Order: sequence, then C-alpha cells, then structure tokens
Amino acid sequence: MSEVVLTYAGNRRRLAPSETVTIGRGRDNDLMVTDAGASRRHAQLRRVGDEIEVIDLGSSNGTFVNGQRIAAATLVGDGADIRLGGADAQPLGVVVDSASGSSSGPSGPLPRRGSTSGPLPRRAPSGGDRPPGGDRPPGASGPLPRKLPATSSVPRVPSHTGVVFDRHALPPQALQPAAAPSSGHTAVQGAEPQVLSVPGGGGPAQRGPGFTIGRGLENQIVVDDLLVSRTHCRLVPNGQGFEVEDLDSRNGTYINGQRITRGRLGEGDLLAVGHSRFTVLQGQLVASVDEGDVAFVANHLSFELPGGKKLLDDISFAMEGSSLLAVIGPSGAGKSTLLKALTGSQQATRGEVYYDGRDLYTNYDDLRHRIGVVPQDDVVHRQLTVRQALRFAAELRFPDDLDKPLRDQRVDEVMAELGLTGHADTRVDKLSGGQRKRTSVALELLTRPSLLFLDEPTSGLDPGLDKQVMQTLRGLADGGRTVVVITHSVANLGVCDKVLLLAPGGKVAYFGPPAQLLPFFNLQDHADVFTQVARDPEGSQQRFKASPLEAEQIEAPLSAPRPPAPPLERPPRQQSIPSQLSTLARRHLRVILADRGYAAFMFLLPVVLAVLAMVVPGANGLSVPGPEVLKRSTEPLMLLVVLVVGALFMGMASSVRELVSERAIYTREKAVGLSPAAYLWGKITIFGLLTFLQSVILVLLVTMVKKGPSDAILLGSPRLELIVVCWLTAFCAMTVGLLISSFVTTSEQTMPLLVVVVMAQLVFSGGLFALSGRAGLEQLSWFMPARWGYAAGAATTDVQRILITSTGRPAPVVDDPLWQHDVAHWVLAVGLLLALAAVFAAITQWRVARNRAD
Repeated sequence: MSEVVLTYAGNRRRLAPSETVTIGRGRDNDLMVTDAGASRRHAQLRRVGDEIEVIDLGSSNGTFVNGQRIAAATLVGDGADIRLGGADAQPLGVVVDSASGSSSGPSGPLPRRGSTSGPLPRRAPSGGDRPPGGDRPPGASGPLPRKLPATSSVPRVPSHTGVVFDRHALPPQALQPAAAPSSGHTAVQGAEPQVLSVPGGGGPAQRGPGFTIGRGLENQIVVDDLLVSRTHCRLVPNGQGFEVEDLDSRNGTYINGQRITRGRLGEGDLLAVGHSRFTVLQGQLVASVDEGDVAFVANHLSFELPGGKKLLDDISFAMEGSSLLAVIGPSGAGKSTLLKALTGSQQATRGEVYYDGRDLYTNYDDLRHRIGVVPQDDVVHRQLTVRQALRFAAELRFPDDLDKPLRDQRVDEVMAELGLTGHADTRVDKLSGGQRKRTSVALELLTRPSLLFLDEPTSGLDPGLDKQVMQTLRGLADGGRTVVVITHSVANLGVCDKVLLLAPGGKVAYFGPPAQLLPFFNLQDHADVFTQVARDPEGSQQRFKASPLEAEQIEAPLSAPRPPAPPLERPPRQQSIPSQLSTLARRHLRVILADRGYAAFMFLLPVVLAVLAMVVPGANGLSVPGPEVLKRSTEPLMLLVVLVVGALFMGMASSVRELVSERAIYTREKAVGLSPAAYLWGKITIFGLLTFLQSVILVLLVTMVKKGPSDAILLGSPRLELIVVCWLTAFCAMTVGLLISSFVTTSEQTMPLLVVVVMAQLVFSGGLFALSGRAGLEQLSWFMPARWGYAAGAATTDVQRILITSTGRPAPVVDDPLWQHDVAHWVLAVGLLLALAAVFAAITQWRVARNRAD
C-alpha cells in the first residue's frame, strides 16, 4: 500500500490507513499549526485509500484546498495544497509515495507550537519525593524533565554570520536564512529550539572574542523584541560554555531566573534575554523564543495568615496553553488571594506555581514581563485618549533606547488586536465600560505577555458588555495566550475552557469544563451552586476530591518541596529614572490640561484668594507708611494671613487626592518596573510648576490693588521675594497634601483632613496671636509650613517697622524674633520651608514605595 504523508514547514507526518486526525491551533488537536488565522479546532483530515478527506470544522477563516475555500468534505491526493485560515497561510502538503515505507526525513506527529512538548505533569508519588529523573535541568522547558531535540536535526547557522530573531515574519519551523551572509546577519525565527554556531568562533563554544545580543543590527545576534535593549549583553566562549556580561540593559539579563551583571552560562543553564532563551546543550548554544502558549500549573497552593486562618487550602490545577480559565465562587472564597499567588505578587505560604515548567517564585524577576495583570479598577487615566494612554504606558514599559516609531507601531498593533483603532482618539472617560476594560487589557498586551490575569473585568457591566468582554478574552486565548479571569458573572462561562469553583476558605469545590458544573452538583442554577458551597465548604471540597473529576481534570504538577524562594527583588526599571521622570511629568501635565474643570479651578483659585485679600481694610497694604500717617493698623498682618493661608490651601488642594485616586494605576505600573521616586517626583515637578504660576497670579493681583512691600532683603525686588515666599509655602503644603493622600484609603477621606490641616496652619502661623515664648505651642509651630511662610513674608514686609507705635515701642502682637527684616531671618525661614518639604516628600516616597494593592 502506498504511504500518505502530510508535510508542514519541512516536517513530515505519516497517516496510517483510515486514520483520522484533527488539526488546529489548540493543544487538544492531533496536529497543531502556528498560523494566526487558524482556529483553535480548525479541520479534520481522514485517510481514504491513497487520498485524504478534508473537512472544515466551522473555522472562522476557512480551509483552502489548492487556493479555493471548501464548504464540504473534499478528497485530495498527491501534491495537494491545504491551507488553514487563509490562502496565504503556511501550506500543509500531501505526498503519496507508492514505495511503502520509503519516506525520507523524520516522521511522527508534526511539532506542537511552543516549547512544551508532551503531557502536563501528573501528581508526584505520596511523600513529596520527585519521580525518578525529576531533577529538571534549568534550561529545559515544560514541567517534566525533557531534552531539546537532537542538535543534528537542526540546521546550523554559518559561523561567520549573526542571527536575527524575528518573532513574526515566519513560522517556528522556517529556519532558512532571511538575509544574505554578506549582510552580517542570518534569520532564525520562532519558538522551536535551534542550534546556533558561535558567531566568530571556529566551532561550538570554542574560545573566541565573544559576541553581543541585542535589538540593534550592530549585534551579532539580533533579537526582534521590544523588551530587549539595543545592545543587551555580551557572551564570550570559554571552552565549556560562555561568560555573560550584562551591558546595562533596562530589563536585565537572567541566568537560571536570577538577574546578573556578570555570570557563567554552563551546560544546561538557561539564559533569558527578553522573550528569547538560550541554553548550552552539549557545548552548543540552543535558542528559542517564548511565543506564549505555555503550560501553567498551580501545585498545592495554600495561604495561611499568621493567626492560622487559611485563605487558600491546597489548590492544584493545570492549564494547557491557549486556554481560558474562569475562577468563580462566593464572596470570601479567596479569589483575589489566589490571583496574587498565581501572579507572584504575594507568594503562597506553601506550594508552587510553574510557568512552562519553571518555578514562578524563584524566577519571578525574569518571568514577570511575561505575565499581564488587569486589576478590577481601571488602570488608565480617564482624562487621556486611548492612544495617549497607551503611548505613555509604552514609554514606561519599553527600554528608553527604543525609537518612538517602534513604540507607536506596537501601540497601533495592540489597538487593532482589541478593536480599539476606531476609538484611538476618544477620551477614556467617553468610552463604554467594555471599551475601557479593553483599554486596560491593551496596556498589558504591549509587552506580549504569555499569561494574562484579569480581576472582575465584567464588574458593573450590563449583560451585553459582559458578553463582549468574555468574547474578547476568548479571542486572546485563541491567539496564543493563557488567560485566567476572576469573575462573579456566570452568564458567559460557556466560552471558557475550564472553570475553577472555590468555596469559602479557598477550597476547590470544582475544576473542569463549564458544561459539567451544574450536572456535577445536580442543580439547575449557578446561584444555587454558590449557596451550596458557601453553606458547606468542607463538604464541597471533599466531594470534589472523591469524584472522578478530580483525577480526570486536574493534571497535578510535581509536588516535591521546592527550596526556599529568595525574597522578591524590586522589579528592574525599563528606563533610567530621569527618563521615567520625564514620561510621568509629561503624562501628569497632559492629564491636568485634559481635565478642563480641574484646570479652570486651579486657575481661578488664586484669583478668588486675591479678591478676598483685597477686601482687607486699609490704604497702605504691605508698605511702610510715611511719617504723615500717625495711626498704625494691623493691615499687613491680616494681608499676610490671607496670602500665606491662601498659598497653603492652593498647595494642598492641588495634591491631596492625587495619590489615592491613582493607587490602582500606580500599583500595576510599580509591578512592571516603575520607580516610586520617579512617580512621586514627576508629580512634585508638575505641582511645583502649577503652584509657582498660582503664586505669581495671587501676588501680582493683590499688589495691583494693595501696596506691596517697600524694601527687598535679598532678591532685589520685594514683589519677587513675596512671590518666592508664597510659592515655597504652597510647595511645602503640596508635599503635605501628597503625604495625606498616601495614608488615606478613599478620596472622600481627604476633605475632612484638608480642613483640619488648613485650620491648624492658620492657628500656628503666628499671625493671629504671638507664639514666641509660649512653651509647647512655639515648638509645635516649628513643624508647620505656615509658621515659616508667615515669618518669611513678615521679614520681607518689615512688619516690625510698620507696626511701631508712636511711643517708639513695638506693639505686643509683633514681638516675634523671627520677623526681623534681615537676610539671616529670611533665609532661615525659606530654608526651613524647603527642609520641611524634603521631609514630607521623603516620608511620602517611603509610603509610596511600600504600597501594595489591597
């Protein structure tokens, strides 16, 4: 009998007589293809004699035979051209060989997409010991120990060329050079492991001058990855492996999950550069790219509070790549705690999480870029347009040496993927709830994460938008990502591959297909299921453990105890602090200007305060009256109270809600490498500029009606000195507002505190009654910005001279040594304003740096 062989991207698969196989992008198919247009379960192929019957399984983009889309079962023979998802897709060929058994080349299943081959790991034997051979080499992928394909079956790259990784141009199996050797680079595409000859060396890992890996074409190995710096790292062969040096990359170079400055890459070690991975096997440098579609395993996760209360209780499950999991359960079931444990933001007290066979906790610093998290609150500024929000996010998440056109191109790609192109120039606050949630998802997709976690993405949405969001997540999973969604909505569970139902206390009450959830409980309504598991969490857990579903559906990972995980390091920054500061300051300014109501309030506030100052009775203002004026007044003291307290109010009103209102945004950005210092100083920079403009307006308007100070002390202009005093007072008050905002939990809590603090500043300013010599009160006033702002203003105005009585003695109300009209006292007051601002800013930065999502 003739031999019928399928060919795909240089690989061959023999079909036995009458054999039927399914083909598509999902891992549950017999054959897996990588074309983006192919559906998860696309077509069925059945051998009929010396021909193949092709049946389309309702795919979205169709099955094409010899260039024509088929609508019914079609028989094809030798030389047929089958394409899935488009006429320009990677061809699946048919070869009929009349000489039985004479096929050439490797036979067996066509390669699956991604780096994990073989089944997901099963539960280890009781007692916690690893099964034989369970010591997985650090460079291997997949939860079970495995070796990459034999190097003899992978084409060599000429040693005098470099290597270009292009994640998009060609499928994983297309290994032919994309450029002539004379260009200095050779293209090697995709996720399948590929052997690389050492550039510039005479053979595998031989000693040589070394080579660099990076995004720029000047490198010998060029990686097409926006997370990789232009020149990322250098490798120098040492005879047995490579010496690795990080070249000040923004996202870091990692060996076996640990970030290094210098290190040694030996046999079996794993070098990670962005999404690319390099392993030394038998002296050869083997490369692959994390294309997503990775297995994800939770192994006996438990989380226990210090008091002994369990929030998670022995949770295990396994997910294949390109799948969608819904985590549901009543309130108090531990869904949010599970999300933190699965993403590594809060490690479980027991158990492991495996990303493609690698322990997430011990490799967190390396793997965090491959995990996207969309919290329940929108993590995007509503005053910005979709395009502006994504571009600012791209600046923060990609290295600062990445050209702007490349960042903008990635933004456009993500908007197109999520159907946001038509809303690119729409303000976020004008979008529907579903569109806003897709915008939050878009922020995470910028870095092409393999795993995507969403916390209540449909909360507050109507049923139509709920369905749209879940269908979007289904599309993301079909596009090669593993998606986990925590939700209370059960209306659209049917689009998910699996459902994990948690009972209170973080107990697994069900894990399996959504269609079997209600039959498992013998109930007709999901609400009744929630009620039942909430009433009896222990019973629900034991019932699932005793059911066949536990053995069928949970492909448990290795259960051997892991070594203690090192403490999570601070995520490395994608940009330098000055670069982040520039981006954050520009974004903050854009947000202020986009909110017209807020911008108008900030502009009108000094105008209103100036009008209030103008109604203070008196004709001399802040100037020293002439000798003809015999009656003295307290007009300058009252004017200074209005100016100083007004400046304090301007500073605090601008900032007191800032940090608390952006806490969700900041928490997520911090998790992907945002510097707390850059975040805080970006706001201080813009608020400093804002308070300066407000102070100029306030002082100029007041001195247009009221006379200004007569003499300057240090700056040559008394009006300029008064502007500086008001500005520094407002600036210091702004840092107080930020400090308050870092402590409160809701925006509503800021208003009572604002009133109390402003009133305290008024009392301790020294303008209402004398503070000098009053034990306790005087010392307490030293910590009040109003005290030093008023002292600097009184020194510039020379109130001691203005308020001298006709007897030649100072009035009792002005008996304050801080009001002397000289350089020393003015500099002291101004210096202490700056010192207090620095102290308040430092405390705020400490608060911001330790902030975690609630």
